[in-house]
Amino acid sequence: MMIMRLMYYAVLAVVMAESLIAQAGKDVSSQKYDAAMEKALMALEQSEGQPRIKVQALQTIVGIDIMTSRDADAWGKALEAEAIARKHGLDKELAGILISKAKLCSYAEISPETGRNDEGLEYANEALRIAETIKEPELEAEACFVIGSLYINKNRWSDPIDQGIYRTAGEWLDRGQAVADANGIERLRRNGVLFRSRWFQQGGRNEEALEYFANARKNLPEDDHLMASALDDRLVRLYTRTGDAQSALDAHDDYVREITRYMNQKSDETLQEMETRFEVKEKEYQLVKRGYQITILLMLVMLAAAIIVIAVNHIRRVRRRNDELLRINATKEQLIEILSKDLRNPAQAYRSDLEKLSEEAATLDSEQIRERCRKIAESAQSINQDVANYVGDILIERGRKIADIGLSQREIQIIRLSAEGLTAAEMAEKLFLSVHTVNTHRQRIYAKMDVKNVSDMLHTASELGII
Repeated sequence: MMIMRLMYYAVLAVVMAESLIAQAGKDVSSQKYDAAMEKALMALEQSEGQPRIKVQALQTIVGIDIMTSRDADAWGKALEAEAIARKHGLDKELAGILISKAKLCSYAEISPETGRNDEGLEYANEALRIAETIKEPELEAEACFVIGSLYINKNRWSDPIDQGIYRTAGEWLDRGQAVADANGIERLRRNGVLFRSRWFQQGGRNEEALEYFANARKNLPEDDHLMASALDDRLVRLYTRTGDAQSALDAHDDYVREITRYMNQKSDETLQEMETRFEVKEKEYQLVKRGYQITILLMLVMLAAAIIVIAVNHIRRVRRRNDELLRINATKEQLIEILSKDLRNPAQAYRSDLEKLSEEAATLDSEQIRERCRKIAESAQSINQDVANYVGDILIERGRKIADIGLSQREIQIIRLSAEGLTAAEMAEKLFLSVHTVNTHRQRIYAKMDVKNVSDMLHTASELGII
């Protein structure tokens, strides 16, 4: 009997852990990273004696850390998960962890000195071999895309680029896209389109890229506003490079419109979630109320003397429940009021704080950005924490784009001083540098941003939120 009970609890723990991991995955898809991390950590606590569950929980945590730019934390958890997967022969989980390690190696490519492309290729190729052996097309396609990205990285600092490496990168991207298309893996089919952006740019194939992204844009579902904004962003850059200023402006307007729609879409989802919670609370209240009524009737039959005591307790409980429902309803109305406002025109009470945070975002890490957003949310009664978190996500993504370009802090200083209208001589005097050094910094900035003059530099910097 005792053994049966222990087996029952063990199975229950596994089921609960698997459910938590599945819920965490849904939260990641909805960009609710804090909620996802909480569920993944709970699953990890319940995975004792279950190596597969433990690796899956660690893998989920690694993915969340990568999404939120906590690369060092992700690497440590990936090593732990890899050791468990290898020890217990968990091939599918091992392939996923190796792909995550390859991605982290790819993200380390922010200067010629920090490149870990060859190391990343070893992990990705091993993951690909495992995926082919166990016949997991989703892992196979993802490994191919990561391999293509790493080969693109290998040409990042080359001028001119190595055409052999460039062709190899394209072949891997083609292979990943073919596997994703053949198996209907929608997530990777979409990601594969975005992988092409850097590859086209590296090869100077602007016209082909314009046709490719324009066609991808036309074939999107109407409600996929996030992907639409990503494609519009790439079209803005491509039209700018080809000198088609009007098309670039039109694409930028489309980008702003899709971002706004995406934010409204997220707001609707948050509101729907709040309404669902409210309905659940109301139903619970009705059930509790009905239970109390039945109890009162039974008590009337069984013990008339206890009616007064039961009635008093009932009234008190009903009042507490009503107060709770009123608080929930007030919260719902406040959320509706908050979400009806345009995030681009925040209340005067916290506008300056958000603008200052936006200016400093490039020099802060993701944890600092989230902490500043939390403080803004606490100090401004009219801003919702979900909105503050979303602003933080935007700023973190902006910071990742800046890091991807590879700008140093000194180069960011030069850009901001240029935006103030300072000449090279004035900047040199202010920064205690020579005019030659300032001009050298500018030329490096032009190369990294792929621009030709100060005007283009400032336009790109504005899009990235540097100024």
